[in-house]
Amino acid sequence: MAEDITHDQLEDHTPPSMHSAILATTPSGVVIEVAGSAGYCWGVERAIDLAVEASANKSRPTFTLGELIHNKLTVDRLEREHDIHVVQAAEEAPEGSALVVRAHGVPPQVREVARQRNLDLVDGTCPLVDIIHRRARELRAEGWTVCILGQRTHPEVIGILGSIDGEGFVLEKPEDVAALPPLKRVGVVLQSTLIAEKAAKIIAELVPRCRQIKHFNTICHVTTERQTEAKDLAHRSDVMLIVGSPHSSNTLKLEQVCRMEGCESHRIENVGDIDLAWFRGRKRVGIHGGASTPRETLDEIVRYLCDRLTEPEAAPV
Repeated sequence: MAEDITHDQLEDHTPPSMHSAILATTPSGVVIEVAGSAGYCWGVERAIDLAVEASANKSRPTFTLGELIHNKLTVDRLEREHDIHVVQAAEEAPEGSALVVRAHGVPPQVREVARQRNLDLVDGTCPLVDIIHRRARELRAEGWTVCILGQRTHPEVIGILGSIDGEGFVLEKPEDVAALPPLKRVGVVLQSTLIAEKAAKIIAELVPRCRQIKHFNTICHVTTERQTEAKDLAHRSDVMLIVGSPHSSNTLKLEQVCRMEGCESHRIENVGDIDLAWFRGRKRVGIHGGASTPRETLDEIVRYLCDRLTEPEAAPV
């Protein structure tokens, strides 16, 4: 099971780190550095462990509500090794089966459907995301107009908005603020993977449009740590590889952070996406991975580069 997290760590959004940075040197002298924070985050590892534990009960089938994480390798392995299958809606799971909620969380309505269908609901919601739901409910109960900063179609944001019965606004970018009605008291929560600088710009637009703002910084500490490390690694690298799914919000934001540093960056899912021409004449390669990217994929990429970057100044064609 993923390392337990204390109540104080939950409240401060500071779950434990899990890895150390990896340094390797290819035969051609290229230095490869893998970010220490790369690999499964604590919340993802917890959800996987819960799903595997649920599947050990063979008296009923086990399903996940949507792909458990944004990683096909892991999803396929869960199906192959643990007979864990995917459904897209709670209504699709046979009555009496186990249904695992992924780390993004779900609206309360999904839990009600699970109860009505007598499903064994296994809650894989990241505890840090659960805190965002709680903060949003507190704000609404106190009479604040709730604004959620994040991607409106993302499952996490859908779950947060559902937790307040849809009575709030989702702001994806500063320009969205202009469409809000006149507001007096605004309470703000953030999608856990949001880039802090982007959140600050949206909040800056909110300030002149309301009398009071109450703001909870609900960006996950792991997200902040990963983005900070991506920025630092990009600053000292000639080229960056960001490993993860195109559907992973935190992966895409890592790529964005690296590009903002002016570093050539390529998002890939596995070694099959690598173009060795990217490394011609390059001396330092940085590698980071999204929160749903297994460490084994990163290790495979390092071995691949070490095996193929053998000639000084150029990769083989």
